[in-house]
Amino acid sequence: MSEKEVKNIDLELKEDTEGKVSAVFSVFNSLDSDGDIVLPGSIKSGFKSGSVPMVWAHKWDMPIGKGSIDSDGDKATFNGEFFMDTESGKEAYKIVKNMADMQQWSFGYKVNDSEFAKADGQDSDARYLKDLTVYEVSPVLVGANQDTYTLA
Repeated sequence: MSEKEVKNIDLELKEDTEGKVSAVFSVFNSLDSDGDIVLPGSIKSGFKSGSVPMVWAHKWDMPIGKGSIDSDGDKATFNGEFFMDTESGKEAYKIVKNMADMQQWSFGYKVNDSEFAKADGQDSDARYLKDLTVYEVSPVLVGANQDTYTLA
């Protein structure tokens, strides 16, 4: 008579703990609801490291991650990670993930150089932002620029 063999397989299911995010937080040459037009080449980090904090809805007392800024001629993209070792970082990650294409983005900055001029089809002057120091990037429900979105 043959003996039955039993094989044990160790299986561990892990929660998604990477918390990576990529998001378009500014679209260039686009008039936003604040009357501003961000110009290509205008955005740079306000930190020596080149990194930028991610905070929840511009709440500077609630950092939820950090990352870097990449720009091309059309948009500025934030590539970073949520702080998955904090409750606020994990919660923010889950909210952004669940909001999907309904999530918009924004950023906090200091204007170093700008000028006012007429925007195409507008009666009033727009503020053309030519040089900005970025201090934070934020997931928000509705951003000043309605063309922002989460990439991944």
